Amino acid sequence: MTKIEDMSEPERQSWITLLAEGSVFIYFWQKLTQGYGFKAQHFEPAELGEIFLKLIIITVVLHAVIGSIFEMRKRKEAYKKDERDVEISRLGDRNGYWLMQAGIGTIMVTLLIQYLAGDNYIGPLSVIKPVEMIFSLWVVSYIADLFKHGTMVLAYRR
Repeated sequence: MTKIEDMSEPERQSWITLLAEGSVFIYFWQKLTQGYGFKAQHFEPAELGEIFLKLIIITVVLHAVIGSIFEMRKRKEAYKKDERDVEISRLGDRNGYWLMQAGIGTIMVTLLIQYLAGDNYIGPLSVIKPVEMIFSLWVVSYIADLFKHGTMVLAYRR
């Protein structure tokens, strides 16, 4: 197992971002499903707005803190990205983008099928109600970001 002292700066940042985003995602999932189910619960608009406002604030604060810490570290000791860091970043971006597109495509196809089937639709995923659509899009967004950073962490392990 690699010690944190032996990791490069981008690898450390990927690990910390992965852990922070994973924590926020678990919080988000638990709040919207009121447990750990796979279906968003019904919320009043004010309740849903409050959950998302908290989610946005938590995410912004976490990213600001992580970015500030790594920016301060850069000033203490200079670190230049090499070709490997750039390639790993590109790999993570590509994999996260592909997963994001696959998720959005799945949501769009589900929406179309659900719209065409009307009240007769019986499927594992529903995206007609606003809370269901918001939940689906945010899940896809977070999973794509987690996949991006997970890809980067695994690539540094090779």
